[in-house]
Amino acid sequence: MASRTHDISVSVAPGLRGAFDGRRELSLGVPATADVGDVVEALLRLYPRTQKLLAGDGGEAGGPYLHLAMDEASARELSPGGGGMAGGCRLYVFALSRPPRGGRTGGEG
Repeated sequence: MASRTHDISVSVAPGLRGAFDGRRELSLGVPATADVGDVVEALLRLYPRTQKLLAGDGGEAGGPYLHLAMDEASARELSPGGGGMAGGCRLYVFALSRPPRGGRTGGEG
């Protein structure tokens, strides 16, 4: 029996489009039982330039790092043990600036 797949729409912020081959939108076909880790792995595999944007890869302070956002329903469906997506899920990828090494930015307290 073939496993079902769902298409996930991904909107790419302007500052990251170079890492996504200039694409503004893309569609990922993932298994219906995929969680957020599976989606991130698919993005990293299909667009290897995104790997340098991972927060844990020791990039340059002040440089961008990848963020993923979604609506609350999609977050529940994509969370581990969430059962996967119902289809039609939309994710947003954008970048924030890396904080300086060993310190925090802004006035958080």
